[in-house]
Amino acid sequence: MFTVLFEDVRPISNVYGGVGVEPYYVSTERLNREQVMVEYNRLTEDKLITQLLEASNTMFMILNPYRQIVLANKELLKVLNVETSDIICKRPGEALRCIHAEKLEAGCGASGFCNECGAFKSIIKAIHGEIVEAECRITSDRNGKREAFDLAIKAQPITYNNENYVLLSALDISNKKRREVLERTFFHDVLNTAGGVYGLSYELKDCLAELGDEYYEIADMMHVLSGKLIDEIKFQQQLLAAENNQLLLDIRKVSLQEFISTIIEVTRKNIDSNEVDIILQHCDDIEIETDSVLLQRILLNMLKNAVEASGIEDVVAVNVILNEDSVRFSVNNRQYMDESIQLQVFQRSFSTKGSDRGIGTYSMRLLGEEYLKGKVWFTSNVKEGTTFYLEIPKEG
Repeated sequence: MFTVLFEDVRPISNVYGGVGVEPYYVSTERLNREQVMVEYNRLTEDKLITQLLEASNTMFMILNPYRQIVLANKELLKVLNVETSDIICKRPGEALRCIHAEKLEAGCGASGFCNECGAFKSIIKAIHGEIVEAECRITSDRNGKREAFDLAIKAQPITYNNENYVLLSALDISNKKRREVLERTFFHDVLNTAGGVYGLSYELKDCLAELGDEYYEIADMMHVLSGKLIDEIKFQQQLLAAENNQLLLDIRKVSLQEFISTIIEVTRKNIDSNEVDIILQHCDDIEIETDSVLLQRILLNMLKNAVEASGIEDVVAVNVILNEDSVRFSVNNRQYMDESIQLQVFQRSFSTKGSDRGIGTYSMRLLGEEYLKGKVWFTSNVKEGTTFYLEIPKEG
């Protein structure tokens, strides 16, 4: 079938696989409906194929080398609100009613817009033996109503009964894309507003000082709380970027003794730790290269969790030990952690403090291991209590 498709045909589009790669020439040729139905019947006779296609809530279609749909699963039919007979023989863009698929008589793949279509390029490369993942944006026109699709595409060559096909999956990520836009707008606008409150509250302290200590203390509390609000918003922004693999590192030199002392002091101020003593047992006086913002975030979470888990007059102990090529941070509290809790510690949204908590330990491991290229773990026993560890390279 490949010989028929790519010999002596008029190329209508070139799809490049990269610099220095020969273009793939795309044909306008198609099989007629009767020929495609032969393929359809052959595939549907194999119950395993149909069962596999229906086992997922992802849209699937099987294409022949002419890019025509031979078989589609029910999920695709449901999204398009069509019957199988409506899309057999059509190409994906035609089945989805892409507005560019009807610009030229040759249909899907013929217009200049198709050269930039993630689905089209993926299919062509899959016909030539590649497995391709891409994103695809399609504007669909169904009965005069336009609808935008953002799709995650995967195209994979398959062989069945010595015939070549392409298995094409399409996952609708439109909601994910819309959410990303809303999140970016939200963080930008809310941080600007919170920053404005933070700045005004600082000015307000001086203005109210003349009215007495009580007014000054209220303004100072507003200033501190607005600073905490900004910090929490930035943390959520960082966490979201980390989960989406979009967080950028800022590697700088960090003087550890000064750095750790500041973190302990911040914890004392921001957490009601009057009944818990935080001590720095040991800290090697060295400089390391790392992302200080992420390191601070992890250690603050360690300290916060340790203080919150501690009892009255307990001691939270901090140690920083230099190894040959790495630095190990540890935070210990005297409380033992039940085994059932230990098994769930690093799971997202798990917390002993309530259903609306549980990001702290999850974020420690995510940031510490995925971004600082270190290791995060803990030990807990009745004799020594619970100790969380972070070990990262000396040079990031």
